[in-house]
Amino acid sequence: MKFTLMSYHYLRYPIRKYLDKMERVGLDGIDIYCTGPQLNPFDYSLGALIQLNRDIRDRHLTPYVLTAENCVYPVNLATSDLLTWESTQRYYQRLIDTAQFLECPHIQICPGTGYYDADKDEAWKRQVEAVQLLAEYAKKKGVTIFMETCKITTTNLVVTSKELKQFIDDVGADNLLGLSDTDQMSQAGEHINDYFDNLGDKYGFVHFSDLNHTIPGTGGLPMKEYYDTLVRRGYQGWCSCEMCSRDYYLDPDKATDAYIDYIRNVLKA
Repeated sequence: MKFTLMSYHYLRYPIRKYLDKMERVGLDGIDIYCTGPQLNPFDYSLGALIQLNRDIRDRHLTPYVLTAENCVYPVNLATSDLLTWESTQRYYQRLIDTAQFLECPHIQICPGTGYYDADKDEAWKRQVEAVQLLAEYAKKKGVTIFMETCKITTTNLVVTSKELKQFIDDVGADNLLGLSDTDQMSQAGEHINDYFDNLGDKYGFVHFSDLNHTIPGTGGLPMKEYYDTLVRRGYQGWCSCEMCSRDYYLDPDKATDAYIDYIRNVLKA
């Protein structure tokens, strides 16, 4: 099992600050949160992308996953609005292209949502079609897609591990894997074991964050128990911490140090 750290809490700084810190603490398989102004796939220039690649390589880092901004931008895989549905396709296509250029093997996406007073089955079908297209495109680029579950306030389609497994089965692509976010998971009343039991070999990635996407050990979730379960069930993949509290913007390096301290001194990992 390997650990990394998403760049989310560095969004108020140049991306180089995040890269510098990852080099210092030795987390080489980086997780870049793709949003403007740091890295918006819609508008990022070729020159800026080349410079980002240089900045990553100069620090001897390796991109592991690009995490899409799914919440701020009008991105929705399941929408009935054709303009937004097609725009979402282009957005993720650009993200896949960016991953290929950076030699990053994975991207991460979130489920879309249908109108809550409309036919859920139709929204489900639109999302299946969208991800089938993306998975086919990503496969030609050598990119695997991780999809996570989200809270019911974010999506009415993929909230539980069972729904995620059903969706992956319906898409039918071997380069689409499931992701458990320990915060989202807990709010759906689930446990790490549920993801192992329901996803099987389609369980590919973990967001290892405490309640409300805080530093492990600070939010009240049984993070050590989750880690021990991952070890006991033979998980060999990656865990990435997603810190979304804006308090971390004030001193992201301090938050990163707290995360590293937890991994090394509590988990002994």
